[in-house]
Amino acid sequence: MPLPDPQLDDRRFQDLVNEAKGLIPRYCPEWTDHNLSDPGVTLIELFAWMTDLLLYRLNRVPAKNYLRFLDLLGIRLKDAVPARAPITFSLSAPQPGPVTIPRGTEVATVRTGDRAAISFATDGDLVIWPPTLRQCLASSDDTAFADLTERLNDDTVYFDAFQPQPLPGDALYFGFPENIGAHTLSLVFDCMVEGIGVDPRDPPLSWEAWCGGVRGWERCGVERDETGGLNQKGTVILHLPDEMESRLLLRQPLFWVRLRLIQPRPRQPAYSASPRVNTVAVTAIGGTCPASHSMVIQGQVLGRAAGVPGESFQLENTPVLPRHEEEHLEVQGESGEWVAWQEVESFQDSGPGARHYMLDGVTGTVTFGPTIRQQDGAERPFGAIPEKGSHLRMTRYRVGGGIAGNVGANTLTVLKSSIPYVARVTNRDAAVGGLDPESIEAAKLRAPSALRSQGRAVTAGDYEFLALQASRRVARAKCIQARSEARGSATPPGTVEVLIVPLLPADHPRTLQALQPPPEMLDGVRTFLDERRLLGTQLVVDGPGYLGVIVEASIVVERQANADQARERVLRRITEHLDPLNGGPDGGGWPFGRDLYLSEMQSIVQSVPGVEYAQDVTIYQVDIQTGQSRAAGQKITLAEDILLLSYDHVVTVAPRER
Repeated sequence: MPLPDPQLDDRRFQDLVNEAKGLIPRYCPEWTDHNLSDPGVTLIELFAWMTDLLLYRLNRVPAKNYLRFLDLLGIRLKDAVPARAPITFSLSAPQPGPVTIPRGTEVATVRTGDRAAISFATDGDLVIWPPTLRQCLASSDDTAFADLTERLNDDTVYFDAFQPQPLPGDALYFGFPENIGAHTLSLVFDCMVEGIGVDPRDPPLSWEAWCGGVRGWERCGVERDETGGLNQKGTVILHLPDEMESRLLLRQPLFWVRLRLIQPRPRQPAYSASPRVNTVAVTAIGGTCPASHSMVIQGQVLGRAAGVPGESFQLENTPVLPRHEEEHLEVQGESGEWVAWQEVESFQDSGPGARHYMLDGVTGTVTFGPTIRQQDGAERPFGAIPEKGSHLRMTRYRVGGGIAGNVGANTLTVLKSSIPYVARVTNRDAAVGGLDPESIEAAKLRAPSALRSQGRAVTAGDYEFLALQASRRVARAKCIQARSEARGSATPPGTVEVLIVPLLPADHPRTLQALQPPPEMLDGVRTFLDERRLLGTQLVVDGPGYLGVIVEASIVVERQANADQARERVLRRITEHLDPLNGGPDGGGWPFGRDLYLSEMQSIVQSVPGVEYAQDVTIYQVDIQTGQSRAAGQKITLAEDILLLSYDHVVTVAPRER
């Protein structure tokens, strides 16, 4: 039961009127007409109404007081979160040596008459290496390999890319000594028209790159394929995943890219004979680097210190993004040199001589430590104070963030600084993850949970709440008993596993890659929780597993309803209900480990406006690794660490019975 609200004054309108009328004989005995029509009684009721309003406000805690209470508890508004997007740099021509695109390279959208340009800056260095095709292998099971390097180097010989009778799993491997992760490769094939049977516009092929034992083979982005399934001379443009790793194949530790024959989709033509290849010429024509919505401010002077405790200064630009290691405050010393100071979250542990300061990213306020009188009457400074008259400056800081940075694909096309050999730039995918600074109402909502956890992870609820506080990019968190099979060994006692799901915009495709938390998010959450866990507790932070699901439904629409619109509404409703972020019965995302029942999907389909009834509904379970599906019967059973992932649902409109 919540604590009852204290009533500082419980009098109401009628109580005030009666009290005032009771005082009339004492102060004005000649006033004897107390009827409602008397002007004096009207004035009494007017002042009673005004006093009642004052009492109402008195019995409510003003918003400013509430904020000061939150401030005393150490609850601060969270900083803005910058949107992120992969930026692809295209070279003017293949270069004989490496091309470096430095960290902090700024790109922007096109400025229009009513909209300012939105700037992004790269998060790291990008080095584009000229690739050297060292080895070419063929395999049908990723275990036994045949070396085709000599045949590839002989331009008079054509060789089979796959088995004479191609089967799913056949692959052609290309090995490079350079780390070509995040590169854009151009592969020029000289082929013979022998791979008959396939549709050259839609061959059952997949380009993949080796990214290590945990990630395995990851699919590459194919920008263009002119070969028609290796049936004619043409160019293939590939965008490789980042963080590729070398692999030892036939005694060669190389970075591998492969072309694999996959299981054809229903009614997709397959190879009846292997395509034949003569030569392959590989060049690097660009690379991709992650970038964040930000603008860098260099060397801004804040002013001169007055030498008093608790002094504060204001940055010119807000909101300020979380600081990097080289982004800090500097104070000019007596000899003119600039001395670096350290940013802290609070002055609780700051000693008298500690060069500490606090920076509020929402308001851009820089604050130095206060001096507080202790119980014995002595005054203790929490942190050092810049000397009077000394100059202050920020070495650099970044401003940006917010939902304005969630720009669409192919909109970041302006390179703000000239880089040799770079011809153009763009973002092939939309920027996602941008969030505005936390609102006051949101801070009020999380205050009870913050008080309950007290910054310590003890219960499962504490771990889930603190994981959400570790990064605003975390949309959902679930604390479960650690999965021993995930680490290949027995679970040590006291192991806690936290599963996190990254935040995605509502219109962003729910792909397996997008729903996997990036390594920097996992590291950030793990570090945040590790500082707050109990001693002896082992911590594992990972993303959940996903199980694919396909729903096939045959519906009969109402007589006056539009069949196409009803079909689209059913597809949208099925996808929304199974959404891992916003689906489920309560709209908070599909619950971890909750089974999916056939009867539930029948009810969902029939509840869509315009649908008279669902004639037939079937649910299929999809193996994400192989892409194969099977009918699930009455339900799909999920483990506690598994979420559902929608594949292409099928909805058909059946004719009405006469």
